[in-house]
Amino acid sequence: MTKLLEQAIAEARALSESEQDALADALFAHVVGSNRFRLSPDQAADVARIRDDLRSGRTRLATDEEVSAVWKKCGL
Repeated sequence: MTKLLEQAIAEARALSESEQDALADALFAHVVGSNRFRLSPDQAADVARIRDDLRSGRTRLATDEEVSAVWKKCGL
């Protein structure tokens, strides 16, 4: 196993059970070549646009505190 994969697995151990299951599903899909997680061309373009916006500083991800505030406002 490569060091990078070992690091990823170490990080995955800290995730919740449902997040670990989702990660395992994605990994299995990748290994067996499933089309289950393929993006449409429009989705891929959205991902590229958002990535470019993040890298250029035109946008940013919400902080943990901002996300918590939204959840609290929604009563969750």
